[in-house]
Amino acid sequence: MAGQPPSPGSDRRDPLSFDELVALIVAFLVIGAVLWWSLGRRAETWLGQLSPGLTRSEAEPSPLDPAQRDTVEVAPVGPTAGPTTPSPLPPGTVGGTVDRTTVGVSPAPRGPRTVIIPAVPGLPRAAESEASPAVPSPSPQVAPQVVVPSPSPEAAVNFPDLSPNYWAYPFIAELARRGMISGFEDGSFRPDQPVTRTQYATLVGEVLPDVRQESQAFPDVPVNFWGKPAIDEAVKSGFLRGYPDTSFQPNQPISRMEVLLSLVNGFQLPKPADPAAPLQVFQDRDQIPEWARPAVAAATQANVAVSHPNVNQFNPNQPATRAEVAAMLYQALTTTGQLPPIQSNYIVRP
Repeated sequence: MAGQPPSPGSDRRDPLSFDELVALIVAFLVIGAVLWWSLGRRAETWLGQLSPGLTRSEAEPSPLDPAQRDTVEVAPVGPTAGPTTPSPLPPGTVGGTVDRTTVGVSPAPRGPRTVIIPAVPGLPRAAESEASPAVPSPSPQVAPQVVVPSPSPEAAVNFPDLSPNYWAYPFIAELARRGMISGFEDGSFRPDQPVTRTQYATLVGEVLPDVRQESQAFPDVPVNFWGKPAIDEAVKSGFLRGYPDTSFQPNQPISRMEVLLSLVNGFQLPKPADPAAPLQVFQDRDQIPEWARPAVAAATQANVAVSHPNVNQFNPNQPATRAEVAAMLYQALTTTGQLPPIQSNYIVRP
């Protein structure tokens, strides 16, 4: 009946209008947006408190610079420096933005790093030998090569003062046939005449080996001296040398001992281990200076020493004659294999 109130048990449910429905949807959307924004900010703040250096993006590793490809490097900890985009400041920061590279651990400057490689135990190491002075093994002395002229069949040995029965005739005749020795302008040979040091230098100049030393200037040998070229060659080849006072004394007669010293040094004859043994053959060996005994012993051992008329008398300080020089020079060339041996009773044999 109209005008009567509804009964208490009745359920009134009027349908929502369109406007009410739209308003309700908008309200839910606003509430959801507020909740999403609020929860998102809180989560970001919570993550920032746990790890302040974390960022949402990771920088791509940059390749090695071409100039550093051969250099071993250690990659820096943290993000690699490079172009980045600004990110919002954490909550509580007033305004502005901060570059991503300033947050967290700053990367170390790029550049070559030294990598220390630890030694691997157990690997054999190269044996290190103690430094010791090198001791050269003694090499045998080799006689220098000497060019000896061949005998000329046309060469006649005809010295008026030289008899075939003369004790040194075989030595003189053989050297003369080879053009290694000659007489004076008058045709004589003068076998018993003493020989000066310059004349001896001229004689050995016929068989000088290759040059082994530097030339030496002597104050008593002027440049225009007739025998200077021969003296220079004899000195350079090791056959002759000056005296302690730097003089040469070109006009002084050469002694028998000096001839043997010259031949031993020039032909590099080996010296005996015991110089006293070969010198026992000489009765006057006490006249030989101590410094000259090794060389005289070497010449005696090699059968280069020649003594007339007594092979047991050396007479070291006696001037050597032209015959004695010729005989000892021939014996030296025989010892080195340049000339055939000659039988003579005046060759000293220890």
